[in-house]
Amino acid sequence: MKAKRHIPFRFQLSEYDCVPTTISNAIAYLYERHEVPPEVLQRIYLYTLDGVGRRGTAGRGSSDESVRLLSEWLRQFTTKTFRLGTEFLTGREVNLGRGNRIVECLNDGGVALCNITYDRGDWHYLLALRADDERLYFFDPYWRHAIRVRGGHIRSIRPPAEDGANLAIERDWLDTASNRRRFCFGSWRNRDCLLLWRRR
Repeated sequence: MKAKRHIPFRFQLSEYDCVPTTISNAIAYLYERHEVPPEVLQRIYLYTLDGVGRRGTAGRGSSDESVRLLSEWLRQFTTKTFRLGTEFLTGREVNLGRGNRIVECLNDGGVALCNITYDRGDWHYLLALRADDERLYFFDPYWRHAIRVRGGHIRSIRPPAEDGANLAIERDWLDTASNRRRFCFGSWRNRDCLLLWRRR
C-alpha cells in the first residue's frame, strides 16, 4: 500500500464537479505538492465542467470528451518534477477480466478515474486506488452519510483507510453491464475510464 499522503483528498464543492475534483485528487495521490505545476490545475478546470443542463445552463458536469482531451494534454505536458502517464479506456476495454488494464495500473502504483452508474440515469466519477481479489477500493468525492445498496456489494469505509479509500465495491458488482444498478461500470457503450500513473 502506498504511504500515507501528505495532501488530503478533497470532496466536491457542487453537485457537478466530480471530474475536476477526482483528477485533482489523483494528482495529489501521485505527486507531492511542490512537484505540481500550477498549469496542471488551470487545465483541469479549463477542460472540464463542459456539460450543459436542460435549460442551457453551463457547468453541469463533464463530458467524456473533456476527460479524453485533458488526458492528452496531461500526457504531453512535462516538467522536471511532473511526468504523467495516461490511458483513456472506453467500451469493452473497461472491464475487470483477467489481465485487465485497470487492475494492472493500480498494482503498478497508478490510479484510475472510473465512470460509474449513479442515481436516475446519472453518472459519477470515482478514484480507484487499489484492488484485491474481491474488491476495488475508491475515494468517492461526493460527501454522503450512508450508501444504501442491497446485499453488501458496496460498503463505506469509515474512517477512511490509510490511502484515503472511503468506498469498497465488489468486482462482480462493479463489472455489471447494466445501467439499472448503482455503482457499476454499466452498459458497454457507456463505459469509460482514465488511467493515470507517474512516469519516471
